[in-house]
Amino acid sequence: MLYPGSMPEIDTMNNAMPETTNPVIPVFLVLERDALIAEDIMGSLAAMGPCRTIHVSDASEITPHLSAEPSVSAVFLEMRLTQVLELGLDRRLAEHGAHVILTVGEDDAAHAHALGWGMLVRPFTDEMLRETLMGTIRQLR
Repeated sequence: MLYPGSMPEIDTMNNAMPETTNPVIPVFLVLERDALIAEDIMGSLAAMGPCRTIHVSDASEITPHLSAEPSVSAVFLEMRLTQVLELGLDRRLAEHGAHVILTVGEDDAAHAHALGWGMLVRPFTDEMLRETLMGTIRQLR
């Protein structure tokens, strides 16, 4: 189950963490340069249920966050597939169990899906985000 029972309120606007972290609460990492789009993604995730979100605006910020997280449920990356592969992020994210969802590079959709990744095409709605996330999780089970 992706969203178990109760959890303290989390301020996704400031990436605030609860006093104690619960390892069964999903953790989402959002790489997005545009703060408004990042807030839309994080707000959609929070509306789905208790979670913790981490927002970064540059790929170089991902590794330090992964070092602090034993498990990441999914990542939303404003990166083309080739960039993810060139930086070796695919391997690093797989080590943390992260489901990868790209938010740019629609031309790579077939290759992304072949890897078991999701593609969230812009402009997107809350429903599209939920469907992409759940579809990616189901595909890899």
